[in-house]
Amino acid sequence: MIKTMQDRRLAFSSSARAVVRGAEREALHMHASTYHPEHLFLSILRLDDELDASIFSLLGMDIRALRRMATEVVGNVEIGRPAKHEMHPSKEAQECLDWAMAFAEQRHCSELRADHILLGVLRHPQVQPLLLLLFSPGEVIPSYLNEESGIAYTNAMDQLIQIKIREHKRVGKHISNSPMVKCERPTVTFADILGANTVKQELHSLIAYLRYPQLYQRSRTTAMEETLLVGHPCTERTLLVHAIAGEAVVSLVSLSLSKLVNLINALAVDMVDAEDLAWLEQEYPVFLRDDLAQTARNLLHVTFDLAKNWAPCLLFLEDLDALSRLENKEYRLALQRQLGVELDALDWQLPTAVIATVYKPENLDPALVEVGHFNRRVTLSESYAVHPAAQTKLCLSCKQEVLAAWHYCVYCGASLVKTCPHCGAPHVEVEGARYCSSCGSDVWS
Repeated sequence: MIKTMQDRRLAFSSSARAVVRGAEREALHMHASTYHPEHLFLSILRLDDELDASIFSLLGMDIRALRRMATEVVGNVEIGRPAKHEMHPSKEAQECLDWAMAFAEQRHCSELRADHILLGVLRHPQVQPLLLLLFSPGEVIPSYLNEESGIAYTNAMDQLIQIKIREHKRVGKHISNSPMVKCERPTVTFADILGANTVKQELHSLIAYLRYPQLYQRSRTTAMEETLLVGHPCTERTLLVHAIAGEAVVSLVSLSLSKLVNLINALAVDMVDAEDLAWLEQEYPVFLRDDLAQTARNLLHVTFDLAKNWAPCLLFLEDLDALSRLENKEYRLALQRQLGVELDALDWQLPTAVIATVYKPENLDPALVEVGHFNRRVTLSESYAVHPAAQTKLCLSCKQEVLAAWHYCVYCGASLVKTCPHCGAPHVEVEGARYCSSCGSDVWS
């Protein structure tokens, strides 16, 4: 069977051969005369392949959890148990292999791999019931598994795979999913934060300046134009900055200096692959792979330009003390000098303020502080927590953070409400609750 398909189009890689042989063993274990998409899927689960694991992760599934459930439901299969004769695929399994061939050809691959077969298997409706069976009652089942069936399921899976592949290509393999430079309009306010009352009082003057700039003269606002928020990273400093912008009803332009520093350090030792370099050049037109110092200066300049264009605006420099972690002294000095230039060049006639978070102020460039920048310091020492109305949780389908009160994920549409598998009643999140409040079944233990 494998030889026939090789003659048609592509050669089978060792991982693809392992998947087919594993599917034959699964079918033999279940006393089937042909292997089906479910057997291919079980074979892939038992195979230790990094590409397969990354695809499951991309789709919001945990391959290790699925593998454990597969062992509980189906049991272990004897690895060395060969079939008496070559086993042929069923019509449905052949469709999966044909789709896998199409995936491989679209990506101009020289051979068929296990991850191509996985993509073909996942979109087949016959695999849907098995996937549902392998999800434990305590898990949130992705919406594309329990809300669609038949051809609608295949279409939903196709759309999800294409979206995730585009996202994966956009962010690259090793570049952080979060961009270094962001422009947003936060909706979080101080009402969503418990505690930190002293800090809130200190920041009210900054909020008033951003919200009503026409009431302030330059001489009265000099001390609040550049604010340094000092605190440990675990105190959620970023959330507080978002709340400031939300209270002032202004835009927030942010630059993550820690991500910028990590990127420059990686580029300096050639630890960024060609695909990621191409993405960086496409995402940031000012990126110059041959001049990292100029690239760092350009990104700082672009951030400050965005703040001017988005005025009224709060400019957020995240992890300002990360500049001290730049391993190359030339790049570190270039960034520090450019930051001073950009701060001096800000047009304070525009309703714009700068706030930076820092953990260790002693690591800041003395020249930057001595010339009068960041004279206003607010220390975040008291603990505070997010208000229950704004608590977030992770969507298991797309791995995005969503508000706890939401019933559906706005990013992928997955249902965020746990339901009883026996009666379908929603599961109320009560600590210590074990039984379904509707039918009384023991499904939460």
